[in-house]
Amino acid sequence: YEILELTGQFRNPTGGIGRSMPRVKTATKEQAILEAATRVFAMRPYHEVLIDDIASGAGIGKGTIYRYFETKDDLYFATSLYALDHLATALEKARAPQESATRRLEGIAREILGFFWDRRHLLTMLTRFERSDREAEVQKRRDSILRLVQEAILAGIERREFRGINPRIGAEVFLGMTRSANLFRRREDTLDELVARLVLVAPACFPHADAE
Repeated sequence: YEILELTGQFRNPTGGIGRSMPRVKTATKEQAILEAATRVFAMRPYHEVLIDDIASGAGIGKGTIYRYFETKDDLYFATSLYALDHLATALEKARAPQESATRRLEGIAREILGFFWDRRHLLTMLTRFERSDREAEVQKRRDSILRLVQEAILAGIERREFRGINPRIGAEVFLGMTRSANLFRRREDTLDELVARLVLVAPACFPHADAE
């Protein structure tokens, strides 16, 4: 394996070893790698994660991971998208259009906070790629989550639960608050307490409709 001196990552040379035929990649094995990577990256900062740990968690050899992801950074990015996709799916399943806007926001906050509760390092991962050449892929996933929050706020405006609120910026504020709550919560905080505080405080922080 070639060592990338600046990043400390490894890349599998394109030539392979000897004349052996390349093995076929499978979706099942790729998912196993991403599942293991999600667990490992969630537990510790990027620079402390070893590919060996991920390989062990997936029950495969380290070389197999490099057939799917050329570098540790590629795997890190793919894991970020995988986590966002799973969160978006969970939020879609939890949708309850018949409920009040406040209850819908409560459900969204609970899903997001619960998802990242023991995975706070994944939040750091997402921040890393939001300001990079890979931002578009992360933003696409984030927009699907933002849309659900915006729909809840719009429903609240229609039902007169909220008044004079800019739904787009309000949705951004709400997601920012859930992220901050998870990153900076205290050890003694509970999920129920944080959700209750968010739903109580968030509407008062939403910008008015004339805000740009």
